[in-house]
Amino acid sequence: MQLNENFGYQGADYSTTQLSSGLPRHRWYLIKEGFSPKLVNAAMDGLNLTKKDLVLDPFTGCGTVPVTAAGRGIRAIGVEVNPFLSFVSKTKIRNCRAERLRSGAELVLRAVETYKKFRSPLEGYSTFSTRRGADKWLFNTNILRVFAAGSAAVCNAGPRVRRFLRLALVKAAMDNCNAKADGKCLRYKKDWVELDYGAEDFVKSFKSHLEMIESDLSAAPIEADVDVLNEDSRKALGTLRRKFRLCITSPPYLNSFDYSDVYRPELFLMEMVSNTQQLRRIRLRTVRSHVQAHWNAPTESNFGELYRDTISELRRVADDLWDKRIPTMVQAYFEDMKKILQQLYRRATSDAQVWLVVSTSAYGGIEIPVDLILANIGTQSGWLLREIGVIRQIRHSGHHWSRLPEEQRSTAKLRESVVVLERSARGK
Repeated sequence: MQLNENFGYQGADYSTTQLSSGLPRHRWYLIKEGFSPKLVNAAMDGLNLTKKDLVLDPFTGCGTVPVTAAGRGIRAIGVEVNPFLSFVSKTKIRNCRAERLRSGAELVLRAVETYKKFRSPLEGYSTFSTRRGADKWLFNTNILRVFAAGSAAVCNAGPRVRRFLRLALVKAAMDNCNAKADGKCLRYKKDWVELDYGAEDFVKSFKSHLEMIESDLSAAPIEADVDVLNEDSRKALGTLRRKFRLCITSPPYLNSFDYSDVYRPELFLMEMVSNTQQLRRIRLRTVRSHVQAHWNAPTESNFGELYRDTISELRRVADDLWDKRIPTMVQAYFEDMKKILQQLYRRATSDAQVWLVVSTSAYGGIEIPVDLILANIGTQSGWLLREIGVIRQIRHSGHHWSRLPEEQRSTAKLRESVVVLERSARGK
């Protein structure tokens, strides 16, 4: 099983959302974990997709795949378990007339002027606002109240415009949050106290985002049949009625990041959750790639010889791991991914391809070759391996290399790859 170190799609242009910040609709809400529309286009071009074909993304995130496919008039279905990210993706593939958007914006802006009359349900809750004894908080009180005033007004807007207004409101709130997403957590901005975000800052951000949305709705209308399902992909894929010709996706990396926790502010702001128990339920619906939730233990371990060797090494250094559940998490992750690859095989056309954007991981100095193991699981599930192309080398958290000598830790890197599977040996 060879790695293609000279893969034709290397660099940030293909592996990150770097280019998306300038693209219509994509730029409405970007997440750090997303990958590039350029890679999606390359995969679609390679299969010469037409408007009759279907593109599938079981881990849609902020909507890169459905938005890119829709921009070319190609049908697409996304599946996203996080209700906030599902909302973002679904909003990006909807249309709205400019006059309706402006009318809704006027309602919100008038309501915002009376924000001092409002009280947010998040005031005094957890770390969301200032409270006695707290030295840090995510939002200044006025930001929460302006958001509450605007959200109340959205209910009076037309049904087709509400989601665009809500997206602009939550983006304005996050622009004026005292912390920002950074990898697996939220980190407070160095100058958050001096910034002292207030109502004027919020309104400025809101107006700016609405102008962007209005411009893109006109410049890049969606005409294709696209949809995003807010479901657990481990269950949803088995219920799909249409067969796909291309599945391109980036499943959660095996890096113990709790992606649901990163978007906790948005989930609470939009009242998609109201307590930690509801947030925990979302965690339990995600692929088992982290130890922050107490999910059911895996039962399968037939993932090939490379997996057996790797898990044996990992268990050997179990006492040095920062969490003793990590070997079980690794097993659970591949069990989930095997189920997904099996379901994909059953829902694929005879000439379909699957592109998996993944990264290797490391714990206790043991590197886990996720790409190679997934390729093996794919062949176990009936797929033929076409290629494993390395996109880039990436740095990883230092504690994952804790057993390595100091001089090796500073240069230790992981690889990000694309595993390309196909249902037939076409072209070989």
